[in-house]
Amino acid sequence: MRDLMFLVGFLVLLPLAFRNAFVAYLIWGWTGLIAIDNYLFGFMAPVKLNFIFALITLLMVLLKKDTERGTLNANATVVLLILFFLQGSLSALFAYDGNRLNWFLYDRFWKELVFAALMPLVIVKRYRIHAFVLVMCLGMGFHGLIDGLKFFSSGGSHLVRGFVKFGDNNHFAVMLVMAVPPLLYMASYAKIRWLRLAALAVAIITIAAIIGTRSRGGFVAMAAVGLWLVMTSRKRLPALTVFIAGIIFVVAIAPTDWTDRMETIQEADQESSFLTRVEAWQVSSAIALHNPIVGGGFHAVATQPVWDRFRGQKGLLGFVDVGFESQVFRAAHSIYFEVLGDMGFLGFFIFIGLLFNALKNGIQISRAARQGGPELEWAIDLSRSLAATIFAFLVGGLTVSIAYTEFIYMAVMLMEILKQEVQRSLSEPKARSEVQASGLTGLPTTSPITLSAGAN
Repeated sequence: MRDLMFLVGFLVLLPLAFRNAFVAYLIWGWTGLIAIDNYLFGFMAPVKLNFIFALITLLMVLLKKDTERGTLNANATVVLLILFFLQGSLSALFAYDGNRLNWFLYDRFWKELVFAALMPLVIVKRYRIHAFVLVMCLGMGFHGLIDGLKFFSSGGSHLVRGFVKFGDNNHFAVMLVMAVPPLLYMASYAKIRWLRLAALAVAIITIAAIIGTRSRGGFVAMAAVGLWLVMTSRKRLPALTVFIAGIIFVVAIAPTDWTDRMETIQEADQESSFLTRVEAWQVSSAIALHNPIVGGGFHAVATQPVWDRFRGQKGLLGFVDVGFESQVFRAAHSIYFEVLGDMGFLGFFIFIGLLFNALKNGIQISRAARQGGPELEWAIDLSRSLAATIFAFLVGGLTVSIAYTEFIYMAVMLMEILKQEVQRSLSEPKARSEVQASGLTGLPTTSPITLSAGAN
């Protein structure tokens, strides 16, 4: 029955995708985030829906089937993204022998970066930016909604375990935290009232799903993002009130075992689970020291032959003695050490540059948008929501290896596009006044589609 429903949905979406590159791109992004393959077990399971819509998007872009086609400029974000792609390609090419996941992970990696690189060509103007934010919410919010409802229906006993695409409960928790800021933004700016209420409800239910993971890293990331949103809000007192209400909500619905687990955070450095993470960081950094330019290939530290080669080496963390030496490989347990071991120091610095460049863009957007008055307040709020998503990634990524999730590259590139939209909006009044002074008319003043309050 589930497969039949998805077949019907596919037949509905397919002709829509052939309308133009913009619609095809949105469907491509949504099918990637929702990870349909994890929900299909019948005749639709072998069908690569995401791949099909990716091909359609590329075809529409090549045929220029779009009335509002953007341009791909050589800005810092694009340059860093290209460098990251090239670095990842070299790392995969020169990976250690025996790394069975290298090319599988590289295949996901390059497709995610291509998706992000194409964004400036199709996501132009405010209504399209909002449409893409909605796709991000529909994609990740779906997972939060499903597991959050299970959490409530079970009275808090449901354990959210995550799944193949996003990893275990700890990885999944951080991913869900990253989805909350866009949901809250949509709850404020969606034009239709029921959509605003739906976004708010999904955000609340997603928080319940995060609690359901029992992940300490997810809790820390959620708390950090809450404080970030309060500190960066244009209205701090109402934001602080909502944050306090959120704390009360979490305490009210959290089961006893969740509370007991969160209370162990202070003793985490004494636990074997934390020390195994430190051991993985030591081995990852040892790989980078041995191969500073290209690293060891994707998930090198999580490969038994590579682990056996560097086991016991402390790398950059020689000052820490974990007191044991694991015989079986470990995951990197950190986005920072993950990229460091996979791509070496060169890849690591490109990766960090990409993320902090996005945060810098957020600051520039806020400063520039103030010149536009109330009409650009939406851009300020969206930039802060995207910055909160990136901040969740930076904080939550301290202890989980999710460096190559597409959601973060969507947020990074969308921040760049938002900056360009603000610059365009600020330049239009000046251009319009110059045209009027010359006696010409005809400059557009509104977008053809409005997806949020006051979009024009």
